[in-house]
Amino acid sequence: MSVFTSTEELHAVMEDLWNLIKESPDMAEKLIASKLVVQFRYREPEGLMTIDCSDGQEMKIYVGHTQIKPVIEMSMKADIAHDFWLGKVNVPTALMMGKIVSRGPVPKALALLPVIKPAYTIYPKVLEERGKKTPMAG
Repeated sequence: MSVFTSTEELHAVMEDLWNLIKESPDMAEKLIASKLVVQFRYREPEGLMTIDCSDGQEMKIYVGHTQIKPVIEMSMKADIAHDFWLGKVNVPTALMMGKIVSRGPVPKALALLPVIKPAYTIYPKVLEERGKKTPMAG
């Protein structure tokens, strides 16, 4: 059974998380400096998040479909995204195994992994605020 019971729940959790990332100067400044547009495509349940830092000034967060064209697309099951934010997914391995499918300049995305690592401590708090149980780290 999926961690997320619906697209709405998935979107709400991810939107909360990205808003907190946006409020964190350490993470936000480096993401904005990348000038990337990254789109996360989820399945089981379906979901879509687009993080737009293209203007180099501000991080814009879009939930659901948007006309913004991504530079990098990352597609995965919602449960893989959940495990990622808990710090349980080795992204290069997941890419090689096909658990995450990417399009675009993947090295640029991988370079941002250390930048977003502090979000691993934020994510369980987001889940808790949404009334979801945080599984023990495996």
